[in-house]
Amino acid sequence: MSFDAFPFWVFLLAAWGGCLLVRHNAARKALLIAASYFLYATFRPANVFLLLAITAGSYAIGQAIQKGRRPGLLAAGVCAAVGGLAAAKQWLTPLPVGISFYMLQAIAWMVDSYRGNVVAPSGLFDYTLYLSFFPKLTAGPIARAEEFLPQLARRPPVDSAALWEALTRIVVGLFKKLAIADNLGVVVDPVFADLHASPSRILLATYGFAVQIYCDFSGYTDIALGTARLFGYRLPENFNWPYLARNPADFWRRWHISLSTWLRDYVYFSLPGLRAKSKIPSYVNLSITMVVCGLWHGFGWTFALWGLYHGLLLVAYHARRRGEAGSILLMQQLAVIGWILFRLNRISDLPVYLASLTRGPFFAGFTPEEWLAVALMAAVGLIHVLIHVAEPYVPVMKNVVEHRWNPWLLTGLLALAMATAILSLPQKQAFLYFRF
Repeated sequence: MSFDAFPFWVFLLAAWGGCLLVRHNAARKALLIAASYFLYATFRPANVFLLLAITAGSYAIGQAIQKGRRPGLLAAGVCAAVGGLAAAKQWLTPLPVGISFYMLQAIAWMVDSYRGNVVAPSGLFDYTLYLSFFPKLTAGPIARAEEFLPQLARRPPVDSAALWEALTRIVVGLFKKLAIADNLGVVVDPVFADLHASPSRILLATYGFAVQIYCDFSGYTDIALGTARLFGYRLPENFNWPYLARNPADFWRRWHISLSTWLRDYVYFSLPGLRAKSKIPSYVNLSITMVVCGLWHGFGWTFALWGLYHGLLLVAYHARRRGEAGSILLMQQLAVIGWILFRLNRISDLPVYLASLTRGPFFAGFTPEEWLAVALMAAVGLIHVLIHVAEPYVPVMKNVVEHRWNPWLLTGLLALAMATAILSLPQKQAFLYFRF
């Protein structure tokens, strides 16, 4: 029952209506827990027991640590969580949906319990909702306990402003997914399945994937944040126009923000040598952190090399940094090069990919689907140009959402976006980050 499936919206309306009718906060939270576990069971019922085990185990360890700083118990808990996640990625097929995301939240809870950063929940009840809350359960964003648990203390109000924000985020997210990402996937997937194509098709698939993964994942995040707002809760932002980044550090401040900040706080800052006078230990730690980022996405040389590639970009940037200025266009090309490694099915496909870029006639014609992909990519590029020009003067999205410029016009635009998404719907494709 994915966000882009009709049964999900029936489920969402039922859950939302039930929460509106339930007045008591504890009963409302119980309803949300039941709804979250029901939704998770629709993917694979057995995974419910895995989520229950991780919830109970990590909560018990966190509670024990809060009662007294016990580094041995923390180390055992983190090792068990990391080992369990690694085993799942290596041997479980299909991978339990969402495990990579809620496992990181469980690790953060245990570490923050040791550091004294977490606000203790009222009990296992609140913690269970924190890990299982369905808008973020399957693909994030990765919420921190200190951000989410305080929101559960009282029944949150849902006013017209919250509903407008929710509607806007959901519709924009659906448009990104259905109208852009899925149409690009129709072109991208066949090329990467068989790399013996003309150079023009290889390049179209390469740049198409860069736009596809952004619209797919940021579209999911928009829907998740909008759905959470329907119930009165806020989840952390996960994207901030990453293809307008000027350098590698800026890119990771804008792309998958909840993961990059998690890696910074729980991997990078946990590695030794950061206080050394030499910068070399920090560069090594940067590389290690980004390799961990790659392996979090999947065990394989393509992901490990993708992570190492971004680690080396960050090292080069910090080693030669002269202020924060940089080239947006150059950073876009560097990001696209990284996506090649990320998208290849196996590392042995890289020589085939490179050979196809230099073999045969450059342009052998495009299909109608490929021309549509070109148009969609051009539209996304134009939007980025407009945002880049306008954003220094007007924080566009923030004002649209919070101040509701001309609501009737915006409502019409949202309806048009949804109609376009539905009419252009290609073969249904799962959200890309369900794989990780």
